[in-house]
Amino acid sequence: SAGFILSFLALFDAGDRVGVPSTAYPCYRNVLRVLGVEPVPLAGDASNPRSGFGFPQPSDITSDLKGLILSSPSNPTGATLSADELQKLAETCSSKGVKFISDEIYHHIVYGDEKSASA
Repeated sequence: SAGFILSFLALFDAGDRVGVPSTAYPCYRNVLRVLGVEPVPLAGDASNPRSGFGFPQPSDITSDLKGLILSSPSNPTGATLSADELQKLAETCSSKGVKFISDEIYHHIVYGDEKSASA
């Protein structure tokens, strides 16, 4: 969690708005709030057939956000993004000047043959 604090301090100012998946590691929101940054819940599309969990979509990334934080595999659902989905989110953030933070602590925890993508 110290890494989050240092990263958030370097990237965001009090009053900034940062997108966070609505189902995400609670510490993201807690640390952002303590720093005076507004966590903006992004619900995504919960009809995802792989998990029933909705990661944010490129259309959810608006220019009023200063950042987007997510993890894939997701904590607590275990849902994963494909390499293409992750790339589209990263490209959308880049084109809109939104900082993209990919928490990859669970990157190597996967089941089956599908490997999780890395930013």
